[in-house]
Amino acid sequence: MLGRITQRSLATNALTNLQNTQARAAKFQEQITSGTSLPKGSDDSVRAAAALRLNDQIAVNTENSRNLYEARGWMTTQEPALDSTTSALQKVRDLTVQAGNSALDANGRAAIAKQIREIKNTVLGDANTQYQGRAVFAGTSATTTAFTTTSPYTSNDDGGAVTRTISPGVTTSVNISGNSVYGAQAPGTTTVFQELDTLADDIAAGNLSTSSTTLTTIDSRINLATNARAVIGAKTNQLDHADDVNTTQLQYLQSQLDDVQGVDPMKAYLEFNQQNIAYQAALQATAKTVQVSLLDFLR
Repeated sequence: MLGRITQRSLATNALTNLQNTQARAAKFQEQITSGTSLPKGSDDSVRAAAALRLNDQIAVNTENSRNLYEARGWMTTQEPALDSTTSALQKVRDLTVQAGNSALDANGRAAIAKQIREIKNTVLGDANTQYQGRAVFAGTSATTTAFTTTSPYTSNDDGGAVTRTISPGVTTSVNISGNSVYGAQAPGTTTVFQELDTLADDIAAGNLSTSSTTLTTIDSRINLATNARAVIGAKTNQLDHADDVNTTQLQYLQSQLDDVQGVDPMKAYLEFNQQNIAYQAALQATAKTVQVSLLDFLR
């Protein structure tokens, strides 16, 4: 025997179908507005877990890129300072050779000594170069100066390495030790600033031949600055390579994430329109075929 189909059952079924159609339309609308096919983790737990893992990896990649940017900032701050120091010490060397001319009088020697003292101040400024308010040649010390500005030019460099993780499994130091370039190189020796003070005093007094700061001393300092510049160059190449690795990895991770939760806006828009049209058509059909009265709900 066939069951009886009442207006109430027709209305209930129609309402259920309308709600399902509306839910499908809302799903595509949410995809369009959110830009993802996985707005809720509960929609697909497997894809949600994969998306979470990929987002974590992208976050690590982004952190590495920030570290790399900061490392590059350290490099680009130290390199010109070392370039300036190298040029300044080369100028001191030239002045020292000039001061060795026996025909030079006291005024000439005084003028050269003055230039060397001015160059010393330039080199001291190079040694106290800062990046983001921190002395770059002071190791890990949180100080604004790597060397005090008056004799004996005490070093604040603790010799520590400032490190940054720049790509997966790769951590590099980003600083040059100030002591390795400007500081005393052995027990009983002095800083480059004291050496330049001594040189200026000896030239002014006409005692260049007996000065403890010789051309060999100056050449040694030039070599230290040059070697430090070479280290900066090698580290810069490492940063360039790490930047390429990070960029390639980020593109891969974003591609994988798009495969997991990406949405085709045009396709989603078409689906939304189809479901919306179906919903409107269902509303009109239901209104014409289902005539519900109060008696239907009282049966």
